Amino acid sequence: MLSFIWGLFLLLNSATIGCAERVELFWDIGRLNISRDGYSTWKSMCVNNAVPIPPVHVTQGDVLVLNVRNSLDVPTAVHAHGIYHNYTDYYDGAEMVTECGIPQGENFTYIIDTTNQVGDLWIHGHAHSQLTDGFRTPFIIHEKIKPSTYDEEKLLYFEDWNERAFKDMVAIDAKLKLADFPPSYRTMLINGVNANTSKSLHFEPRKRYRLRILSLTTSSWIKFRMPGHTMHVISKDGVEAVPMEVDGLDLGPGQRASIIVTAQDTAEFNYMYNVTLYANFIPLYPGLMPRYYSGLIEYQKNAPLASIPTVDDAQLVWNDVINMQARDRMPLLPVDRQIVLSIKQFTPEFGIPYYSFGDYAFNHSLVPILFTALSMGELASNSSVYGPQAQAHILQYGESIELLVYNDNSKDHSLHLHRGEYQVVEVGPYGDAVANNRTVVEFQKSGPSPMRCAAVTVRAYSYIKLRFHVNRGMVALFRCHMMHGGYFGLAATFIAAPELLQKYVKVPEEVIRMCKLRGIKTSGNAAGNEGFDMTGLPPPFLVNRE
Repeated sequence: MLSFIWGLFLLLNSATIGCAERVELFWDIGRLNISRDGYSTWKSMCVNNAVPIPPVHVTQGDVLVLNVRNSLDVPTAVHAHGIYHNYTDYYDGAEMVTECGIPQGENFTYIIDTTNQVGDLWIHGHAHSQLTDGFRTPFIIHEKIKPSTYDEEKLLYFEDWNERAFKDMVAIDAKLKLADFPPSYRTMLINGVNANTSKSLHFEPRKRYRLRILSLTTSSWIKFRMPGHTMHVISKDGVEAVPMEVDGLDLGPGQRASIIVTAQDTAEFNYMYNVTLYANFIPLYPGLMPRYYSGLIEYQKNAPLASIPTVDDAQLVWNDVINMQARDRMPLLPVDRQIVLSIKQFTPEFGIPYYSFGDYAFNHSLVPILFTALSMGELASNSSVYGPQAQAHILQYGESIELLVYNDNSKDHSLHLHRGEYQVVEVGPYGDAVANNRTVVEFQKSGPSPMRCAAVTVRAYSYIKLRFHVNRGMVALFRCHMMHGGYFGLAATFIAAPELLQKYVKVPEEVIRMCKLRGIKTSGNAAGNEGFDMTGLPPPFLVNRE
């Protein structure tokens, strides 16, 4: 009987796609007790009772139909990281921001249009700690006509892996009442498997390869190098770039890049690629932090390894976004309005550090933010109706926004904007990096056509300026993609042109049904009430106590 209902459900949802080209997937979301890194065994997130979750490949213009069954004991939600969503915000997958999530034992279909995008994206869980626990995989949108600039492409994606589930890590921290999370010396997965057992990269002499490099980490950064080979970065987060020669890639959580690499002229030698897993907030310990991994670049079986001199990282050229230029040469945006966000941290007595971009840590409302924007009429343009826990900012259609983010904090943070991308226009020092044993960030400005991306690192004790243009109505989360930051309050919400949302967004009944099953209201302010009455809304957590 269950399979009949599931099939009927899929048929009804499929009928809404029309005649578009369609890639249809069926994901049963659950957990599987397994050792993924060869060291620790616990219940990893899985799809269809298997890991790793297979990468998703589509061609530009396809419609991805992602049929999800939730076999967990808690709600889930699925976010296609990097997709724009033109007035289909309810498929963005951010639980209690643009939807209510999928209740336990229920089915839901996400419909994702790729008409206006190509590049290296990914799909991950956006409820509870499911991303950190392994709910993540690449999502590649290929060009309709393969570019002539390379012969073949390869995919490499990297994940940091904890020694236990995230909720158990939090429980330990709360019990010990530490001022910060206890050190967790993470291991690495390469293409979904133990990095020490990953497959070789096979190269043929003189061929040009496109390597899609994705950092699907949640609290660590990766450095990727291919000694003996020249690397040119051609895209960042799916946005095409003017090719830039680099010695290596330095990517934070949720960041991606494509590179072009020309193979050697002969198959006389094999080579190694090198990956460093690091995080500046975890104490250094030989063999554990940072961790070093390598993989074989195989030209010929049993060929000797080329001897390549070791070079210090400080002498190498990395993919610093501030020095990159967008291929479409979009000029530097003017500034109509500046929004200042300052990263704050506070650790209460119960031992879990909270973060914020302002006074209060971000937290869920009692009504998804999108539904408040759709149901509150003219009041939707007043940030107060979203409650202080939403850290809401109202944006006007047509204006260009500059985000000035200050990080007077000892941690690096990877900042991600849902539903869009921003120009990276300036970085510089802020706070006392030297006194806190951190590297001083050099002041730099972008060129005339700043690189755009959807995730960027703001280093400890520095600031960054980001610009974007409001070209449609949307509800977009701006968050730290480090699990310790995003899970504990480091997020804000941009509600852009709510009057356009109310005009163009038509929420499918199936989205509303998920909310009803969970007992969640789909109209009203953050508390589900009229006007500014916040009765029933839990008090926000005050982080900024200066």
